[in-house]
Amino acid sequence: MTERIRALLDSAVADTHPTSADPVPEVLRRGAAARRRQVTTGLAGVVTVALLVGGGLVATGWPTGDASGIGPAASPTGRRTPDPLPDGSGRKGTPRPFLVELGDDEAIRVNGLVVPAPPGWRVNRDVSRPLTYCEVPARSILVDVNVGPGGDCDAQPMVVVRRWHPPYDPPNLPPQTFSSGLTEVVLPGGQPAWFADNDVDGFAAFGRGRWAAFNVEMPWSGAGLTVEMTPAELNPFAASIHSATEKPGRLVLPEAAPAAQLGQRGHDRIDSSDATAVAMVLDRLRDLDRTVDEDELTCSSGEPLTPAWKPAARDMAALTLMYPSGSPQAVVAISSTDDCAFATSSMGGRVWLPEGFLAEIRALLAPAGR
Repeated sequence: MTERIRALLDSAVADTHPTSADPVPEVLRRGAAARRRQVTTGLAGVVTVALLVGGGLVATGWPTGDASGIGPAASPTGRRTPDPLPDGSGRKGTPRPFLVELGDDEAIRVNGLVVPAPPGWRVNRDVSRPLTYCEVPARSILVDVNVGPGGDCDAQPMVVVRRWHPPYDPPNLPPQTFSSGLTEVVLPGGQPAWFADNDVDGFAAFGRGRWAAFNVEMPWSGAGLTVEMTPAELNPFAASIHSATEKPGRLVLPEAAPAAQLGQRGHDRIDSSDATAVAMVLDRLRDLDRTVDEDELTCSSGEPLTPAWKPAARDMAALTLMYPSGSPQAVVAISSTDDCAFATSSMGGRVWLPEGFLAEIRALLAPAGR
């Protein structure tokens, strides 16, 4: 048994690598995948302990520290109303503070995103002490709870509501190996749900297996979910997630970005520190004025991730715009084909794209045709 566990640990750790400014969600997903394998083989869930070396997960605040973190005042009904998304009319978008509310209906609300608790599940917002993975009661939704490694247990259904961080690959990682994009699902109400390439690949196996484990990011709300549950539980849970109706708008973008990164499945990653070229990319994005309504994105093809989650676009390129410090401040998802092509900014806004737009952006960021 010890040798089999050691082999699993070696295998799981070998392919871990940082792909975001906040690696915890990806580490949790990898830990969940390892636990899923252990459920199949009957082994204990010790891989979680080995993989969660990055510490706990806390869903508080905005990742950049640029927002005030002060929530809006309570409405006459007692429910706080989230700040509206910027409409793109100004040159600089102000991200929403991370504002979480638990209603009487046991639904978690984060800046317009609504995540209902499945029947029989419990919502846990007790932040008095951190929990180890094995201390989390089965069928819990954890909000603002610090979850760390510890214990020896099998995988169990849980959902973690956490803060969203713009993903990026450190520039020192090989661009041929580390280049990832995303897939976008438009939730009822209009907010985007973003899935990394690795998570999209996992959905194909969920229906054939006994376990589903993945991350999904909802950047307009500033939140993300780390999900572990059975495939039978996943379908109704996915169908229940929705958002308040978002008004269509042009892309909301940072005022400036000295550097940018462009990742896409099957293409070398582009890392550009040419501030002039990045400024031209921002200007080109700001010029896009054909906004997309929620009900217009019906031309996507391919299999749905779940019956409720049909991608509006797959294999999108992820354009990450950096702060001067080198940390990511915003992401723009860009369709990789000219069929039903659109772009969505993590700061707000969704617009139609002209033919050849992604190739134009590539040429600006990598004039040598890299």
